[in-house]
Amino acid sequence: MSLVIGEINYTNIMPMFSELPRKELLNKGFAFQQAVPSQLNRMMAAGEVDLGGISSFEYAQNSSAYEVLPGLCVSSIGAVGSIFLFSRIPVSELDGENVALTSSSATSVHLLKIILNRYYKIFPEFKSEPPNLTKMLQHSEACLLIGDDAIKASWENEELYTYDLGTLWYEWTGFPMTYALFAVRSEAAYKYPYELQLLFESFHKSRLKNEQDEYRELTEKIRQSSGGSEKFWADYFRNLRFELTEDHFKGLELYFSLLEEEGYINKAESIKLWKPLREDQLSKVDIT
Repeated sequence: MSLVIGEINYTNIMPMFSELPRKELLNKGFAFQQAVPSQLNRMMAAGEVDLGGISSFEYAQNSSAYEVLPGLCVSSIGAVGSIFLFSRIPVSELDGENVALTSSSATSVHLLKIILNRYYKIFPEFKSEPPNLTKMLQHSEACLLIGDDAIKASWENEELYTYDLGTLWYEWTGFPMTYALFAVRSEAAYKYPYELQLLFESFHKSRLKNEQDEYRELTEKIRQSSGGSEKFWADYFRNLRFELTEDHFKGLELYFSLLEEEGYINKAESIKLWKPLREDQLSKVDIT
């Protein structure tokens, strides 16, 4: 057994996973663990999974346990296209109303609370529920959905007010919003340096291959399994960002500071980046 990789079955993270040399990794002892974001957060925190695309909130909450893999994330500069607040009434009228929150998320749940409380100056009553739009709206004026649940709900509910959290964050702050960071538990990084280097390179190769293909092959696979038009998925991936830039770090620092001010986390440590192996160490890294 080598590294245990947490894999979220959401389309927004697929560019880093779809072109992995999965058979070779499995033959080398790597293991993949499927999970929704909230499950992956718990498994990472418990040490049941070594690395994965964890929520930015989970990183902020337990930053001392993790190191961030450079240049990998799921983020947007503006609209994200898969994190929506659906509401029967305008968002400005939600003060004191019930808002149902998906149980699948951590980053987006706290992002919504911050936006509503600090940006709109309104204070709804929140409750967590399984992600099902119809059931969530039975006793609430609005609900938050993420990932593929949010995408499919946006196709089917034109009568609802729909707010993209990436757009709201960018309009308010002017910074990208980073929803997931590729992080590794520090003890796993120390124990498996060569395996981690191999996986790190494989994630980047997968991302680059999809970008160079302009997501055409990936888009076709997703369209066949999940529906939607080719144009929708092409636009969706073009809006997402998968690289960490200086502005991403500034946006994360602001998000973390707001989480702290609102009492959702203790003080988060500065983001600690994992350091790839030097060239003189790379001879041991081999995927064949």
